[in-house]
Amino acid sequence: MIGILVLSHGNLSQGVVESGKMIVGTNEKVEYLGLYEGNNIDEFYDQTAEKIKELDDGDGVLVFSDLYGASPFKATAYCVKRLPNTFYRSVSGINFSMFIESVLLRETMGLEELSEHVMNTGKQGIKELFTEAKTFTEEEA
Repeated sequence: MIGILVLSHGNLSQGVVESGKMIVGTNEKVEYLGLYEGNNIDEFYDQTAEKIKELDDGDGVLVFSDLYGASPFKATAYCVKRLPNTFYRSVSGINFSMFIESVLLRETMGLEELSEHVMNTGKQGIKELFTEAKTFTEEEA
């Protein structure tokens, strides 16, 4: 089973993972780490590497981070040299629909396919109510 790790500034990662339990009912092989003001960045990088190693049972690990190029994302780049034999993918810009899809589909897809799928899910799930309402028929509205 593909492991899932969510990284963020503050409590966002915890909120995504804990809220996900309401939808999918379980968080087996799912972990999170938050980076807080005053944390040692090198320790955060080391914690990220340890979590990835713990979650990898041979199927790989999908790592989400909140912002491309920010410290949680950079932690996954740090792991490239630290974990040369570990199969993981790092996807930035997590949203809740991406997380739910990853948990629901991680046993039916390979890691590369899953990472592509959740990126598309994230993009397709961004909608604005009034723009979308224009596409409804009168029966649907």
